[in-house]
Amino acid sequence: MKITKWIITVASLCFLGSCASFKESAKYKFNDGIYYTHFPAGDKVYVSVIDDDSIEVCPASGAKECIVLDVAKKTYYTSSGFSKKFNGKELTRRFYKPSFDVDVLTIPFKYRPYTEGFPNHLSATFNGALYGGYRTDLYKITYQRTPLNTYKQHIDHFAFGAGLVLGLGSTPVNEWNTRPSIKMEYEGVDLITGLALITAYQNLNFGLVFGIDHLLDDNRKYWIYEGKFSLGFSVGLNLN
Repeated sequence: MKITKWIITVASLCFLGSCASFKESAKYKFNDGIYYTHFPAGDKVYVSVIDDDSIEVCPASGAKECIVLDVAKKTYYTSSGFSKKFNGKELTRRFYKPSFDVDVLTIPFKYRPYTEGFPNHLSATFNGALYGGYRTDLYKITYQRTPLNTYKQHIDHFAFGAGLVLGLGSTPVNEWNTRPSIKMEYEGVDLITGLALITAYQNLNFGLVFGIDHLLDDNRKYWIYEGKFSLGFSVGLNLN
């Protein structure tokens, strides 16, 4: 009964996290909004994306509920303007957006260190986790000169962050990794709690999950990895 409650709880959290992700615009896309010109602290600006070629940048001040824009200092970036003004030079601007992030991570590989005679090894059983933490997205806007002496806008997206994870996975339970040995072999349900460091490029994300494993059945008292550290490698798509 306890195992079922844990599974329902984690699955519900993952579902709600995914729904929250889809309600917002994808973070890997450069959209209208408040950004900062440097990290970790820089000038606050409001960026308006006019089209695939042009953006407007306006200095901003105030809290989220009451943003004040200094329209007199608004800057307009467009590739057609650069073709005449910059005479062969490349222009690059960086914009940073910090935020709280909720996402679902897939952990295809997990490293377990040496424990009670079992050597360190990689486990390739299925693991999934809900991630919640602080994240900063970087958008690098570059206007590059083409062979025709015109300029074209190019946007690179990077992100990095850290937060907490809660997830479920499957794990082999057998006579070799239990004490004293149990006379059976099966796939147990593993609850994962811990911390994660993530990084992203465009809509792909990668990360390290520093987790503690808990077997969700009565054989946890025999399982040699109960309450022990594991290092997971996460990979996936940015949904939000």
